[in-house]
Amino acid sequence: MRIAVTAALLLLTRVATAESDGFILGFGGEADTAGGRAVTVFGDLGVTNETWLSAMLARTTTGSGPRSLDTIYGDLAIDHWFEPVGIRFSAAYWGDDEVLDSSDLRASIYFRNDSLSISADYERRNFDLTIGANVLPRPRVIEFYADGYGAKARLDVGDATALSIGGMGYSYSRDINLQPNVDLLRIFSSSRLGLMNSLLDYRFHAGIDWSVGLRTIDLRLERWQTAIDQGYVDSIGVGFLTPVNQFSDAEMRFSYDYSDTFGKTITFSVFYYFFGT
Repeated sequence: MRIAVTAALLLLTRVATAESDGFILGFGGEADTAGGRAVTVFGDLGVTNETWLSAMLARTTTGSGPRSLDTIYGDLAIDHWFEPVGIRFSAAYWGDDEVLDSSDLRASIYFRNDSLSISADYERRNFDLTIGANVLPRPRVIEFYADGYGAKARLDVGDATALSIGGMGYSYSRDINLQPNVDLLRIFSSSRLGLMNSLLDYRFHAGIDWSVGLRTIDLRLERWQTAIDQGYVDSIGVGFLTPVNQFSDAEMRFSYDYSDTFGKTITFSVFYYFFGT
């Protein structure tokens, strides 16, 4: 799962509906009441009308004091639409190499027309869990992987309303809860920003968008289950997207999350998008 979900989804939506080659650049920030912070920059370049290159870079800080954690996320992707079927491939890196990090490969095949888009998604994540990085002269590295399978769909209902649904489930090559120092990984369960690209059993979302002129309001429901402690996270979020001028949009988003692990948190996000030809 990408670290700036809101930004990534809007970026993919613009790419999917683009009628000519061009570019999209954006940046944004997120903060939550658990002390998490994230900054993101991203861009898409239309090589042709049907082929797009994408890149994203983000940094996230979660927790505080000795329990704080800094993670980096980077993603490169290529998308080609054969009309009406398309394919997308991407490679990504996520994590903190002194605790847990992963190298990821993703592939999607999708169908889209004027009112419907649907995709089948696969993800392979290769993890390195480092034990004793600050204590042992030669830290121990435990390698394992996860395979993820999922699907997404979006349907335009009338001229001003769209419905979306999607999810991804993961299977791991090791039982994470049997690994040494597994309690160290619980820092990733401090909030949604910590969980975003970490160890999940599954994730699911459903949403509805309403367009009012050039502005869009969306409501999004999400559920995640963590692979670390099998805990659930339930989330409800609302976003507002509005033009700033002829060449840019701004988006604001509030999300309320509840988990047995970290309790209740609120996340606020602001993103800015610049596009042209």
